[in-house]
Amino acid sequence: MILPLAKHSAPIWKQKFKNISKISPEIKKLVADMRETLELTSGVGLAAPQANAPLRLFIVDYGRLKEVFINPKITNYGKETDSVEEGCLSVPRVRGEVNRVVRIEIDYIDLKGVRKKAALSGYFARIVQHEYDHLSSVFYTDRVVDKKSLYTYKPIKIVFFGTPEFGAIILQTLYGQQLVGEYSIDLVVTAPDKPSGRGQQLTPSEVKKMAERFNLPVVTPDSIKNVKLINQLKKLEPDFIVLASYGKLIPEEILSIPKKGALNVHPSLLPKYRGASPIAAAILNGDKFTGITIMKMNEKMDEGDILAVVKIRVSPKDTSETLSIKLANVATRLIHHVLHLAAAAKIKPKPQDHKRATYTKFLKKADGYIDWKNPPKNLEAAIRAYYRWPGVWTRYKGKILKLLPNKMVQLEGKEPTVLSEFKTGHLDFTLGW
Repeated sequence: MILPLAKHSAPIWKQKFKNISKISPEIKKLVADMRETLELTSGVGLAAPQANAPLRLFIVDYGRLKEVFINPKITNYGKETDSVEEGCLSVPRVRGEVNRVVRIEIDYIDLKGVRKKAALSGYFARIVQHEYDHLSSVFYTDRVVDKKSLYTYKPIKIVFFGTPEFGAIILQTLYGQQLVGEYSIDLVVTAPDKPSGRGQQLTPSEVKKMAERFNLPVVTPDSIKNVKLINQLKKLEPDFIVLASYGKLIPEEILSIPKKGALNVHPSLLPKYRGASPIAAAILNGDKFTGITIMKMNEKMDEGDILAVVKIRVSPKDTSETLSIKLANVATRLIHHVLHLAAAAKIKPKPQDHKRATYTKFLKKADGYIDWKNPPKNLEAAIRAYYRWPGVWTRYKGKILKLLPNKMVQLEGKEPTVLSEFKTGHLDFTLGW
């Protein structure tokens, strides 16, 4: 569960925080929720009072240091110091330079109830000191080298466009930064609800589900040229539009609205695989690498100037589903970097080489059909590429038979089963991969 964060002016900071006498299920649940909240906010540490729990506990998740500190006590402060700029989840949109010791020693109890000692240095020591201060209601703003070093900044105003899970993951990380004051997500635009499942019930997009989970304003226009939508966007005066797999081309009338630009988070190494199904194309073609490209949008399909690229390896076992999640997680880190550089006009767009462009198409259910008696040579790759949509399927004795990853099949009206077992009961079915 995502926990609300106590700002530095909250009443909880007037309390004296208690030691924990027993590591109960409630404490473990608190830690789990704190970890989920910390991950969402892209933070490195979180103290229990920040999560509105008046307890002497904090967590750290940075690099190799992933630990729960219960009833901690710093037993030794080194003499060497350095000054580094800090921020805090409880003091949003403010940063300042803080002088801290470089080395510390700390006693604490971990989540298993084991008493431990740790000697920490560098940034690890700084994070722990920062969180340890919270247990005494002390903030980094109380320790700045010079009050004049403190500076504030306005949140980046964003309108987000997206539809599937890939977009929902990116929206979630943007919301995490909204919690700490970095962004203001003023509107989410996604596709209308669509009939789904056997009952063909109207089902919201993954992005709409995420927006509603976080109480973000969301609209589902039938047309991207909707006059009401365009007028709404103009009134919001966003700094950026951020688009991640929305599914429609955005007209120039909308692209010209944001003050600092419209950014597209595209899951391929552009100019390769422009269009609607780049993830499936990478798997189908047996690519060993793919990646995330963030570009400045224009009215053409994925032709905008490139702002940043990250390359990742494609696993031989990846499906479109697993690779989409991997790419979205890469994009969550990259989009923060690009937004801040672009907001400060410190990033130089690079034109694409249009001569090297390749294209992908919208996938339809029919694209997944095969003749099981005359299958394509790349059947195994197609099964992974088209999972879960449109799926690879065929007809067997008048029924739809789905071909699934990991050599599984599912006959219409039946549960999935292992291919070898299915063939044992259906000797005339000779397809293999």
